[in-house]
Amino acid sequence: MLNKIRLLIILIIASFLLFSAKSFAFESEKPPLKYFQIDPNILTFYQSSGRKFGYIVVQIQIVVRGQENYDRVETHLPLIQDSLIDFFNRQSKETIQDLKQREQLRLDAKQKVDDILKEELGISIVENLLFTQYVFQ
Repeated sequence: MLNKIRLLIILIIASFLLFSAKSFAFESEKPPLKYFQIDPNILTFYQSSGRKFGYIVVQIQIVVRGQENYDRVETHLPLIQDSLIDFFNRQSKETIQDLKQREQLRLDAKQKVDDILKEELGISIVENLLFTQYVFQ
């Protein structure tokens, strides 16, 4: 009887370890993150005050998983660039210049790019969007 209990415990532990190893293997099979740098940088004007205009230059990296999604971003780059130029052009001086609002601006830009690609591809592929340079005047 004691041997049967030991055998049962060993089988339970072995099955637990087996399923844990399989789930770990599935997690590690995700394609690696790839960073697509939009080149040239996004440069656009925004309404400053009165008749004055300011400008903004943003270097952007779009983060996706795997070479296939990287290639998809590259294919749709003109559409992405146009939508980002329009996006920044519509921002107010306060939004562009306020450090506290920059994170929300980044998240909104990520959502804009993700929406554009989702409309074209039918799937969401943007993992993240990074501002690696941000200059305004």
